[in-house]
Amino acid sequence: MMSPLLLRGRCACGRAEYAVHGAADLEAAVCYCAICRRSSGGAGMAWLSADRVTLRVNGELHAWLDADGATRQFCPACATQLFRFVGDDAQVVEIAAGTLEDQKLIKHTHSVSVEERPAWDARHTLGQPADVAPAATPAVAPVTALTKAAADAAFRSALASSPDAFLSIDPDGLITEWNRQAERTLGWTYAEAIRRPLHELIIPPEMRSAHLRGMSRLQITGEGPVLGRRFEVDAIHKLGHRLPVELFVAPLRMSGGTGATAFLRDASARRGAESAIEHALAGESVDLELDLRLAGITRRKRLRLCAREDAASGDEFILKIEDLPGGPS
Repeated sequence: MMSPLLLRGRCACGRAEYAVHGAADLEAAVCYCAICRRSSGGAGMAWLSADRVTLRVNGELHAWLDADGATRQFCPACATQLFRFVGDDAQVVEIAAGTLEDQKLIKHTHSVSVEERPAWDARHTLGQPADVAPAATPAVAPVTALTKAAADAAFRSALASSPDAFLSIDPDGLITEWNRQAERTLGWTYAEAIRRPLHELIIPPEMRSAHLRGMSRLQITGEGPVLGRRFEVDAIHKLGHRLPVELFVAPLRMSGGTGATAFLRDASARRGAESAIEHALAGESVDLELDLRLAGITRRKRLRLCAREDAASGDEFILKIEDLPGGPS
């Protein structure tokens, strides 16, 4: 039974006011889920649990049903979120903590859905302040927080400068990481790719069902035939053409299931070189552009592999390189 601590609050424009009974030892839960981030426009949103039966509201409210099945109510004039009702729980109403008149009534805070917290937000988890350390080792907590922040920064810097495209997906197959090389290789910007289903973005249509089946199997067994090995497959570029890529996929354990990370490399140049060699071995001439870096110029050359006339077998060749018309380009 909640103690009869009276909580009063209102929306930003003041058209909607409320009163409700809450616990004396009032604690706010700061939620970092995608719904709270998007609906608040911030890193997360803080909620207080109160006695739903005692809730009294003065003013008009509108409601909407979020993707998790919770009903959220807000002021139609200023759009301030005030309440959240989760499922069929008739005893509890969640109050948006920022709407409370007396913020000093909130005694404690803790975090939920921390794995979805944006990297740009505060570096420590609520309920575990970075400036409070155990009495015996006062320097440990701040140093640990700084070290983790530095490690995170180094990791993101490495991803940004990686010569390979890097991407990751969550258990639902939604893209959660997309580095600069992924933008260059596949055409989609970070803003365009993030939180989009991977199979809709870069997987060829005939392979999408297999990908979705593989993700379902991954959630059940934690295993998959493409995990932990390098293989070659086609991807779809933003412009619509197919792109041969080398792919290395690893599982990523996350809250709520298993996602995946992948390093991806454009294999077009290698495929082109292999094709050129096959044509050359067949006696055809192949045009290549050679970058003579030491000379500081680029010259176009013709490469030809010819069978040696004096060879003991037909498996010996002579490599002939000829200048193409036009000289340095």
